[in-house]
Amino acid sequence: MTQKILRFADLKTRGIVCNWPQLRRLVDKNDFPPGRMLGQNSRFWTESEIESWLASRPLAGQREEEAA
Repeated sequence: MTQKILRFADLKTRGIVCNWPQLRRLVDKNDFPPGRMLGQNSRFWTESEIESWLASRPLAGQREEEAA
């Protein structure tokens, strides 16, 4: 089974991130997958790992202790 590869522009198009600093904060503070390196300045994510991360996020308005 082949996985669809997503690049930063794909994450931006899907409304997940707006810029690289925001992506770094998501990785550092919100367990966003760090991605994999294709080259020195080329990063990608698989669609399944992004979907898993999105599914793990709490519902809007839900307090942290309720989500745990």
